Amino acid sequence: MAFFSRDYEVFLLLAAPGATPLWDAEQWTPFAASLDGLIAQASTRGKAGVRSHQYNPKGKPIAFGRLGWDGKSHARWTHTPETTEARFMSLEAWAPSWTTCEKDDQAPDLFLALANESLLGREGKTLQFSQRLVCAIATDMGTDAAAALRLSLAQLAAQQAAVVFARTQRQWGRAAYGGFTGAIQDMLIGGLFQPGDPHARPLDAATFREPWERLAPASA
Repeated sequence: MAFFSRDYEVFLLLAAPGATPLWDAEQWTPFAASLDGLIAQASTRGKAGVRSHQYNPKGKPIAFGRLGWDGKSHARWTHTPETTEARFMSLEAWAPSWTTCEKDDQAPDLFLALANESLLGREGKTLQFSQRLVCAIATDMGTDAAAALRLSLAQLAAQQAAVVFARTQRQWGRAAYGGFTGAIQDMLIGGLFQPGDPHARPLDAATFREPWERLAPASA
């Protein structure tokens, strides 16, 4: 099987404008804990890897060093009242890590990507959603794993009053030019919406590049 041809269940969550940021430690810690079992299952090939792009008040990148999926790593990049000056832009988590995926020539078992909408060139603008989150799990991980991920995300969607919570099925990428394009890892920034400002039009089917099935957040 080619690297890009693995099949995935993919979930999209767009948090309400006033939602508490997922990069806040108090939000991230319980959410991460809800995924710990899936991360462990997905890390049998190797440990998970995490990377986050953030900036200090002067606009310089903050170096976190090597990050994994564990309490010490979470504490290094998440925000607390003591780190309010850090400006969060994005996060990626691969299980197993991207280096293991390259070595194995196999896409990850579990993938997560999170972005702060206000730092995607829209700071100070009126936003329809404040955060975008893409999570994908390989379908060969089994239906129970996909259901567990869906439940965790449904609970998060309820907490964040998500304006969009949806799912789709697709391969990691699409064959092109002897390789592949349109990878799930690229969906967060360049692959979700049609050209133009998604905050300037309705968040309906025509706004998205791919078809998505809308889901209901978990009930309280």
